[in-house]
Amino acid sequence: MLGATGYLGSQLVPELLARDHEVSVLVRDRTQATRFPTRVMVHVGDATDPHEVRQAVADKDVVYFLVHSLDRPDFAEVDREAAAVLATAAAGAGVRQVVYVGGPRPDSPSLSAHLGSRAEVGDVLAAGAVPALVLQASMIIGAGSASFELLRSSARLTPWVPVPSWMRNTSRPVAAADVVHFLVAAADLAEPVDGVFDVPGPERLSYLDLLQRCARVLRLPVRMPVPAPLWSHKLAAQIAGLVTPVPATVAEPLFASLDHDLTADGPLVTDVLPAPPGGTTSVDNAIRAATAPQAEAGDGEVFTEERTVLTDASPGDVWHAVTALGGENGWHTVPLVWTVRGAVDHLLGGIGLFRGRAPDVGEGDVVDFWTVVHRDDDAKRLVLRADMKMPGHTLLDMRVDRHGDRTRYRQKVTFTADGLLGQLYWVVQKPLHDVVFATMARGIVRTAAEA
Repeated sequence: MLGATGYLGSQLVPELLARDHEVSVLVRDRTQATRFPTRVMVHVGDATDPHEVRQAVADKDVVYFLVHSLDRPDFAEVDREAAAVLATAAAGAGVRQVVYVGGPRPDSPSLSAHLGSRAEVGDVLAAGAVPALVLQASMIIGAGSASFELLRSSARLTPWVPVPSWMRNTSRPVAAADVVHFLVAAADLAEPVDGVFDVPGPERLSYLDLLQRCARVLRLPVRMPVPAPLWSHKLAAQIAGLVTPVPATVAEPLFASLDHDLTADGPLVTDVLPAPPGGTTSVDNAIRAATAPQAEAGDGEVFTEERTVLTDASPGDVWHAVTALGGENGWHTVPLVWTVRGAVDHLLGGIGLFRGRAPDVGEGDVVDFWTVVHRDDDAKRLVLRADMKMPGHTLLDMRVDRHGDRTRYRQKVTFTADGLLGQLYWVVQKPLHDVVFATMARGIVRTAAEA
C-alpha cells in the first residue's frame, strides 16, 4: 500500500488486518513505522523512487495507490510521477490488481488543479499493464478528512456564511466508512477489474446545503447566508488557514474544485463491488459519525502548525539544543516576546514565564511556562505542554532525525481551542505565533550548528 499514513490508508490498514490479509506499506519516514502493528511489513522510501517501489510491491497481489501530495505546491507533478513509477513496478512484479481513489471528472474543458491531478493519476494507472480499479469520490465525510474538516469548522465558527456562486454547485458526499468498505472489498475480487467507477453518496447537495446540514447535526442554528461575489478561492483558503485545522495551501485547491458540479454520471462502484451492509450511509449519519468522537471527548477545534528545517549539524547537536531549551539558555526566538507574554500571564493570575528548569529534564518536569509531557532520547522527540492561561491547550512537539545526508528538525504546534473564544484567540495571535516559532526553529538549528 502506498499512502498508508494518509486519511484513507490509516483506516484501511486495520480493516485489512482484521480480515487476515497480509499487509505491506511504503512510508517516507522511518519513524512512521511505529504507527503500524508488528504484523505489517513496513518498507521505507519515497513513492517516486522506482527501486523502493519495486521492493515494496514485489510478490503482492493487490496494490493500493492512496498517495495524495496536496500539501505540496507541486502536488500534481509528484503524484503523476509516483503513479507512473507504480504502474511500471506493478507490471514488473506481477501484481494482479491496482486500486486507486480519485475525484469526480466534471464535464468541463478546464478542471481545477486538484481535480485535474486526480484524473491524471487515474489515467496513468489505467494506462499501465496491470488492471486498475479507479474509484471516484467527491467529498469524503469523516473526521480528519481535509474537506470535511473545512466544512465542520465553517459550520461551527460563525452564524454567518459568505456565499459566493461556487458554493451553490453540487456534489454527492460519501461517508468515509463506505469508501473504506469498497477498498476492503477490492482485496477479495475473484477477477481483476479494469475501469473507472463512481462512488457517490445517497444525496446530491450544494456545499451550502451541506454546511447547513452539518450545522443541524451539530445542533447549531441555521447559518445565515451572506452573498459574497468577491469571495475568491484564495481569500477563502487564507481565512480557512487561520481558523480551521486545514492549511491554506491545502484548502485553496479544494475550494477551487467547487467550481464544478461533482456529479456521478458514470458506472457505479456497486456494478463491480458489493454495497455496504444495510446500504449507503446517509449524509446525516455520516456527519454524526464524523463528529461524535470529538463531542464525546469534549475536545474543541484543533489547529496545527508544522515546520521543518534541514541542517548540516549532527542529530546529536540538534537534539542537545532542543533538550537544553529554556531557563538561562532561552528559547532562541524573538527577543523579549515571551517575556512580555509571561508578564501578561502573571498579571492574569497565571504561572508567568520564568519557572526555570532542571539541568536534565524528564517527563513531568517544568521548563519555564511548559511542562514536559514526553521525552524519548532514542527517537529524539520532546513534547511540551504550555501552562499559561489561554482559551485552549497547546502542545509543542519537537523531533530530530536523519534526512538523507543531513539532519532534519521538525516542529509541530497543536492548539485545541476552547469554544469560539479559543478559535478567535488562535486567529488573533497566529501572525505573531508564526514569526515566534519560525524564529525559534531556525534558532535551534543555528545553535546546534555553532556547537
